[in-house]
Formats: sequence, structure tokens, C-alpha cells
Amino acid sequence: MKVAVIGVGAIGGPVAAHIAENQFDITVVTKYPDLAKLIQTKGIKLQGLEKERYVPIKAVPSINQLEGKFDIVFLAMKAMDACGAAEALLPYLMEDSVVVTLQNGVVEEEIARITKPHRVIGAVVAWASKMIKPGAIERTSDGAFYIGSLGNHENKNRLREVKHLLEYLLPTTVTENIFGALYAKLGINAGINGLGALSGLAIGEIVDNERYAQLFMGIMKELFTIAEKENIEVFQLNEAYHPRDITLSDTDSPSDIVKKHMLLKRIFEPYRAVKSSTLRSLERGQRSEIDFINGFIARKGTELGVLTPINVHITQLIKEIETGEREIIPSNLDEL
Repeated sequence: MKVAVIGVGAIGGPVAAHIAENQFDITVVTKYPDLAKLIQTKGIKLQGLEKERYVPIKAVPSINQLEGKFDIVFLAMKAMDACGAAEALLPYLMEDSVVVTLQNGVVEEEIARITKPHRVIGAVVAWASKMIKPGAIERTSDGAFYIGSLGNHENKNRLREVKHLLEYLLPTTVTENIFGALYAKLGINAGINGLGALSGLAIGEIVDNERYAQLFMGIMKELFTIAEKENIEVFQLNEAYHPRDITLSDTDSPSDIVKKHMLLKRIFEPYRAVKSSTLRSLERGQRSEIDFINGFIARKGTELGVLTPINVHITQLIKEIETGEREIIPSNLDEL
């Protein structure tokens, strides 16, 4: 079995290292030639919840330097770069090859249009990690993967192989409701990333504020409205709560909203000081993944005839931040 991992940051790095340690034929792709050389000679450094170690892996600085055809390819780059990577990968795929998406937003439908649906395995990364510096990854939480094919069973053997590979790192569940799992993570990401990127606030500062917490719950409400329109049952990724438990409802009483607010604060208590990945991208002057997070919800709303004003507005305001027309300040949330 030949495996490739495209992108060796906080997610791709640990995935690639664990597969390599188990003696598979694996190549990683990073767009930085110096990093490719470092990974191939010294290795990816794992730390945090991982035993500290270096794992050398064959590495190349571009997809067009791969050799041969690959059975399984993991896409572990930013969401906005995933489609370009999928296009570049086509010459390296066989008819029964699969591409596994490890993005922070929903890209599966776009990737399927490029590679054909039977080649796509969606994945939800329900654990946390961060890149300390290029080639050095600190895993900060345990968790799991959830994987599933896009509505067919043509790649069921490959699905088992992907599960096998990912379980070298963390427990992996196969689900026939992969979009339910993707939507569950999307709602949380949309709240954390959308509100954090606009305001510059850490998660704790957002969920402590009653008004901002209700915006978070409103984002979730718009997501659930879309899911219902598509007949998708949103998945429960965390045994402590269902995403519905932190979603505004038209029938909520004031006491119901208070209870949901308290639950939201409890859920994010361990992550109070964390700032969203979208905020960190904007602070570095980089393009954000907003089109595949809040922007995905806004776009789906347009397609389905569902109103999603909070997510539409968040996406528009973050675009203004990207172009320098708007600052990252807490008062941006007041416009919502």
C-alpha cells in the first residue's frame, strides 16, 4: 500500500509520523523545500501527549515530485488549498484510490467534483494539536477520528484501510452519516472561528459574554436549519453534549437560554485561553478558511433557500478584515 500525506502541520504531521512508524510506504508533501529536507533527514518531531521523538519520512516539496500511483492520500492542508491539491493529485491516483479530507471546514463536495465521489472519504478530526515550529508538532488533547464515504459503498475496502491507518494515532469510527459528523464540527468551528476572528477575543471571553454566547447559539441554529433541509442528522461527537444542546430554538424560554449559556461555558472551560485558528491566520496577514466554515453555511443557505444572516454577515465582515477595510475589534460583534 502506497500512502501520501499532503501537508505536515498540526494534523498531517502526527498522522504521517504514526503511519511511517508502522512501516508503510509513505511520502509527505510540504511546499517548503528546507522542511522537506529536514523531515527526510532528521524527521518530524512529536511532543506533548506524544512520547517525544523524531520520525524520519520520505518528503518532497511539491505534489508534482511524487512518484508512482498512491492507494490512499490524506489532504491535511488549509481548506482553501485543498481543491488545488486535489487537482494536482489526479495523475497520481488509480481508479480505486481514495482521498481523505482532514480539513477544518467542509470541502468534501468540492473535492468529490474533482476526483469523483467514490474516491472521497470525509474525516472529522476530533482532537487538538499545534505546530510549535515547522516540523515540530505538539499534540494537546486525546480524541478520535470519524470517517465515512460520500453516500456510497464503492470504497468500503479502502474505508477499512483508512481506519486501520488512522488508528495508529487515535480511535477511529466509521459512520454512514459522515455529513452529520462534519456538520457537528462545523457548527462549533463556525462559532469559535467566526466570532473569534471578528473580535480578536479568546474563546473564554466570547462564551462568558451573554450576548456573544447567544450569537454562537444563533450560528448553530442556522446550521441546524440547513441540516434539517438536507435531511442530515447532526452527529453527537462528544459524549458530554449534543450540538443541539447549545443551539437557539424559537421555543426557548429565558431560563432555557441561561441553561444553554452555562453549558456552553462548561464545554469550553478547558480552552478558555485559546484563540481561533482563523484569528491567528488573520493576525499573520494570511488568507483565512472562512469560506469553508461560516461561508459554507452562508453558501448552503443560498442554495437551499434558507436564511442564514449571522453567517452571511460574519463572512462578509471577515472578508473586509482580509482586505484591510476593517480592524479586528470586539465591537465588530455588536454589528451582528
